[in-house]
This record gives sequence, structure tokens and C-alpha cells, in this order.
Amino acid sequence: MNTYRRRWWAIGMVVVSAGMMLSATACGDESEEAQPTPTAAAAATASVVASSTPAGAFITIDTPGKGATAKVPFTMSGGADVFEAVLTVDVLDSAGKTLCVRRIMATSGTGTPGTWETTMAIPPPDAPKDVIVRGYSFSPKDGATENLVQHGVTLSIDRPAIFIRSPACGAKLAPGSTLAVEGRALVFEAALVVELRDASGAALVTQNVMASDGTEESDFTANLVLPPTLPSGFYDLVALNYSARDGAIENEFSMQIVVEP
Repeated sequence: MNTYRRRWWAIGMVVVSAGMMLSATACGDESEEAQPTPTAAAAATASVVASSTPAGAFITIDTPGKGATAKVPFTMSGGADVFEAVLTVDVLDSAGKTLCVRRIMATSGTGTPGTWETTMAIPPPDAPKDVIVRGYSFSPKDGATENLVQHGVTLSIDRPAIFIRSPACGAKLAPGSTLAVEGRALVFEAALVVELRDASGAALVTQNVMASDGTEESDFTANLVLPPTLPSGFYDLVALNYSARDGAIENEFSMQIVVEP
């Protein structure tokens, strides 16, 4: 091969080699583009897991918040998705003693998240008191406590205008028995009302009472005779007064009691 032919043969080999390299590179790019990136694959997997995981039952306590200071009576509220929308909330002291308990209904449940709200009525402490507020439900299978949530709250020494000292929140009474009520109040002309309400808020038994003094906090008592045919269930024992200005209900102190044989 003469010099002229060798020169063109070398140039041709260089061009062919370059073409083969470009072709291989292009094929490699197509292969990489066909595969999802790790981020995309992870996102797809997460989406499948999320869509195949059913929403579990849960309870939250939104108010009072963790570490908050609350004045009795205080509102508890939150969210829930529990069996038949039924849950229980309570307040415990530092020794684990139940100070108040309520069985309540959320706005929805059994797979549909709802909300709930209730009032916890406890006699005011003489000094700031650390307590635990809790929410939980009971298993429909075996009655075990489940979905328990809790956090700490401090009760202030602020005294409401009316409060009940006895019976305790959550007390159990029998139909036909006499419900002896003791409390303290500082209201206009010392006049207040004590009544027993059903779950709809209707008053079943009402008694007008007078506190010992209308110018300072003083004792009051009442005796409510429960109807002998009163069905078993949850009721509210309520003490309140009416505004001298417009007759509106004021200073309502409401606690849940249980009626059972």
C-alpha cells in the first residue's frame, strides 16, 4: 500500500471508530432513560404503600394543649376515628387517681375522622396542681383499652363562681336514690339551680337552692331524688345561676354521673 492509500485508510478507521463510540453512547443513554430514577421508584413505592394502608383508629387532644394551664371547669376537645365514635376522656392526678371522667361521642367514627368536645368539671385546687388529661377507647373485640393518648396540664387556683364538691365527677348512683349535692358559690343574691340532665340536655330533676351568703363564696346543698324508673346510662349533674340582667344561664358547672342498678 502506497503512502497516499495508507493515509486515507487510517482516516477511515478513525471515522468508523468515532461512529461506533457515538452509537454506543447513544444506546447507553436510551437504556438509562428507560429506567426510573431511584427517587421516582421510591416515590412510587411509597404511593402504593400509602394507598394500601387503611386509616387506623386514633384520638387526639387539641385543647388544653400539652403543658397548658387550665381553669376549672375547662373544655377538652380534639379529633377521633374510633369504633362507633365512642370514646372516654378523663383527668388523673399525679398519683393516678381519677378526678373526672366522661364517656362521649365524636361527630363520626369507624373509619371516618370526627371531632369531639366536652367539659371537665373538678373542684379548684388550693395550689397549682399538675394533672394528666387522657383520651382512649375500648376494643369492641375484648373491651381492652386502646388508642390511649395523654399529656400533662396544670390546674390553676382560679375559683369559678359555682362548683360542686360532692358527689365526685363520674359517681355512680341507683335509680330512685337521693343524690346529695354539696358545693360552693358566689352568685347574685346567692340564688342558683341544681339539676339532673339527660344526654339530650333536657332537665329531669330541678331544685332551686340558696348559698349561705350572697356577698362571698359560701356553701350550698341540694337533694335530688332520682326517678325510680330512670334508665341506666350517663347523665349530667349541673349547677348554674341566671343573669340578673337578661336571664341567660351563667356559671354552669356540669359533671357526668352514671346511673345503674
